[in-house]
Amino acid sequence: MESNTQIRSFLSFFLFTLLSTTFAFGQSKKIDRLEQYYDQGHYKMVYRKSSKLLLNPQFDSSTLPMYYKAMSSFKLMQNQAWLRRNHTNMHGNIELMNKVIDSDQWPLIMNSHSNELSDIEVLFDVWLAQGANAVGEEEKSYIDNWIITVFRQFKIEVSKDEFRDEEGLIPEGLSVDQRTSMIHYAYEYMGIPYKWGGTDENGFDCSGYTKHVFMYKGIELPRVSKDQYNYSKKINKKRAYMGDLVFFSEGEGITHVGILVNNLGESKKMIHSSSSKGISVVDIDASEYWRKRLFGFGRILK
Repeated sequence: MESNTQIRSFLSFFLFTLLSTTFAFGQSKKIDRLEQYYDQGHYKMVYRKSSKLLLNPQFDSSTLPMYYKAMSSFKLMQNQAWLRRNHTNMHGNIELMNKVIDSDQWPLIMNSHSNELSDIEVLFDVWLAQGANAVGEEEKSYIDNWIITVFRQFKIEVSKDEFRDEEGLIPEGLSVDQRTSMIHYAYEYMGIPYKWGGTDENGFDCSGYTKHVFMYKGIELPRVSKDQYNYSKKINKKRAYMGDLVFFSEGEGITHVGILVNNLGESKKMIHSSSSKGISVVDIDASEYWRKRLFGFGRILK
């Protein structure tokens, strides 16, 4: 009789352990999928799945679903159609991010997701520059104040000794901090009109703009795009990221230049002076026009 009781107790303990392990594995797998989808750029899917997880009592206090819901919403802000439909939810997503920042897991998240977090201020700067017609001034003011009080006080330290590109190499030239600072400066000119031969706030042509932005870091580039191409160190697409130059051709020599704003591993985006839109941001990989004319990438080594 005592033996049967011990067997039943053992089986109960075994089943409890098995169910607990299975449950924990299921939770971990769902969160791993969020990270996988996010890395692949499926931000709408991440937003939907993380929102669904947070409705489940098993996940409603989990930090990572909060993190991915907030971060995917920040990425989606760049889509004007999505922004118009969802801008009223932005307060809630900011509050989610505040909970993540206040959590015990925040230091771990900072270390393991530094590449995602390092460009968050730039994402908001783009949104505030481009979203004027999508939301009211009160909403913009609220978000701008939040950026200042949260992200601009919090500086993500990325050691140059630890920061490596996709080939495992430490990028030459400007440091990560210098590149980030330069891109923030570049965004200050969003909306300035194109002007042939222009080199100042009254209007820029493409190479006049890149020259002006690099002067912010004390680097004097040649005046025209073809000379900027010759001046730069040529790098492959995988290694190119924010602060590197991107060049285009219509078939005979270099005809256009922009500055990359994307992080490593992300879709190639540039800020440039466009003859039709002035200073603006474009996703090169998503644009058939720019993909066809892409010539190469260059890095300025000071």
